[in-house]
Amino acid sequence: MSLYSYTPPIVSADPGDWGHMDGWGWGMGVFGWLFMALIVVSVAWMIWSTTRAGDRRTSPGSTALEVLDERFARGEIDREEYLRRKEDLRR
Repeated sequence: MSLYSYTPPIVSADPGDWGHMDGWGWGMGVFGWLFMALIVVSVAWMIWSTTRAGDRRTSPGSTALEVLDERFARGEIDREEYLRRKEDLRR
């Protein structure tokens, strides 16, 4: 009995044999990279879109009268308060 055992090579000498992964080894690597890139881009887009959600409420160039109009349209203030504040802003 010897101290080591011989293991035959996995790759066949036959040129028609694709090896142990039947020819999908390199192709699956490409699809794996594309899938990982898709995941990274998706996560980056989700983070970007959620951080931009707060900017849509009022734009930086909104005037006080535009903000007051938006609050009245959303029903946050009643008509009397709207007219009173609008008059205050026009002074």
